[in-house]
Amino acid sequence: MPLWLAVVLLASAVIGIVLCRKYLRRSKTVRILGIIICALLALVFILYIGLTLLFVDAVQNRPPAL
Repeated sequence: MPLWLAVVLLASAVIGIVLCRKYLRRSKTVRILGIIICALLALVFILYIGLTLLFVDAVQNRPPAL
């Protein structure tokens, strides 16, 4: 998955959390379930973005070969 797509999906998950809080006020169970699902997706995308940046940095800053 490209990094830009992970960033877009992360933003979508955050927007999903906000929309769940705003529009699902009547059904507490559905609201909590929606927030949990969006939060887990956001966590996955944050981990993916972080690992991608870590690996790219590791490749760019390799120690010199002996």
